[in-house]
Amino acid sequence: MCLLIILGCKCQSDWMNSGKTTPTPSATAAPTISPAPSPKSTPDDRSGGGGASSSENSRLATGTYTGSGKNVTYNKTGDFLLRIDSVDSDGNVKAFFEASNGLTGSADMKGKISGEGKLDLSGTMDDGQSGAISATVTGDTISAGYAIVDSKLKTQSGNFTLKRR
Repeated sequence: MCLLIILGCKCQSDWMNSGKTTPTPSATAAPTISPAPSPKSTPDDRSGGGGASSSENSRLATGTYTGSGKNVTYNKTGDFLLRIDSVDSDGNVKAFFEASNGLTGSADMKGKISGEGKLDLSGTMDDGQSGAISATVTGDTISAGYAIVDSKLKTQSGNFTLKRR
């Protein structure tokens, strides 16, 4: 208690002594904070199956996606494969599409993926028809609808769900 009274008197006497100037506190330099290093990708993160290179776009990994789906127009089911060959930092995608086991057709495709995971691809099927895929990418799953249009504008449509293997 005595210590508090002595300190209180000392503070009061300095404050009341207007003839004295109190030293101005000096500013200390703020510590520099370096950004944390970005985590390294592991082979499981964004590499494609079978040794494919990493994707530069975090929403879509390169590699092979497989699964099943349906041609709604003809009420037929089959297997689908979508191989993502490259994805650049602007979201440009190059891919290969193939239907089998009850459905037929393949195409080299190009398109874009948005930052929200919306994937749009189009290309010419091996039989000359135009093909388009509109999909949503969630992790290693692609859920899509597709359309195929022939030269007479006859359209087929369907859907599929694929997982990266």
